[in-house]
Amino acid sequence: MAHRHPSKLNAEHVAHPSARRLLKAELANCADCRTHSEEEALATPEVLASLLHGFALKRAAQWRDRHSRYPSSLHDLAPPAEVRFLTSPTREITLLCTIGSRSGDRVDTAAALDELEAMTGDERALVLGDLIDGLLEDEG
Repeated sequence: MAHRHPSKLNAEHVAHPSARRLLKAELANCADCRTHSEEEALATPEVLASLLHGFALKRAAQWRDRHSRYPSSLHDLAPPAEVRFLTSPTREITLLCTIGSRSGDRVDTAAALDELEAMTGDERALVLGDLIDGLLEDEG
């Protein structure tokens, strides 16, 4: 029998319903739903695209400062201490995410998604874990 996780999710830039369901399952610490949702995310490019887009927007807003120049890769905006927490495949992905303006409303993740598709399943799982952690960092 299906059930719902009644958590409030603030990740407004994550639009895909399955991506939001994954984040809610993670917040609720529901192992069954989390496993199913992670498998779906790794198999469905649209879900990963939504998570990556939300991650890029959130991190660009957190990492930019008054000296940031645009367009810029997400990796270039990141403080060195933050980059150390990302896995190697995620660092590659952040190098390919382009932030087009200070307002953060123009994010190009097409090259990053192409690279993500070319990665092994294990590498994609590492990236997925980093995306989830980054998106849920400030959540309840």
